Amino acid sequence: MSRPDAPRIAAPQLPTLIGAGAGADADGEPFADALLSWTTDEASAIGAEIADSRLVRLPAERLTSRRLRLTEVEVGSPAIVDWDASRSSWRGVAIVGGSIGVLDASGSRWNNVSLAGVRIGYLNLREATLSDVRLTGCRIGTLDLAGATTTRTAVADCLVEDLDVRNRKGEHFDLRGVDVVRLNRLDGADSLVGATVTDQQARWLGPVLARALRITVEES
Repeated sequence: MSRPDAPRIAAPQLPTLIGAGAGADADGEPFADALLSWTTDEASAIGAEIADSRLVRLPAERLTSRRLRLTEVEVGSPAIVDWDASRSSWRGVAIVGGSIGVLDASGSRWNNVSLAGVRIGYLNLREATLSDVRLTGCRIGTLDLAGATTTRTAVADCLVEDLDVRNRKGEHFDLRGVDVVRLNRLDGADSLVGATVTDQQARWLGPVLARALRITVEES
């Protein structure tokens, strides 16, 4: 039986898909039931809506897609340097494998979203609202959750080098899968209220939390 505070993740249920190409300018375009790919190095999809589809190829360099709406979408092995998806809405989205230099999803709303086995240099989720989100087996340079609101959000079997949780709000924030020994930097330790950690992590985090709360620890 799963924990009641575990993310409620369901894989996208996709219909029969038809191959489709997206051009360099796909601003505001709707796509549905598509095997969607870009052949350009840079593209814009600001305000686009993609539903019941699989993204098989993203632009190699940059995709500007602020306010992008993804609903029941799979993204397979992306290879992109810079993906601007700020202020977007993702529901029922799964990203599997691949490499993303920068994924900017600041100010976005993610519901039922999973990232598995993805290498990301900088994952920007500042001021985002996350509900039922799971990161599994990912390698992330910086995970930025400053000002984010998290509900049933879990990081499992992930290597995170820098973690920023300043002013994070919410509950059911499961960090048991973070290798804290290899965590280089933690900002906002006092905003870990409601987080779940292991005994080993708690021992490592003790001095960090003491400093954040200005607690003086002295020899008895």
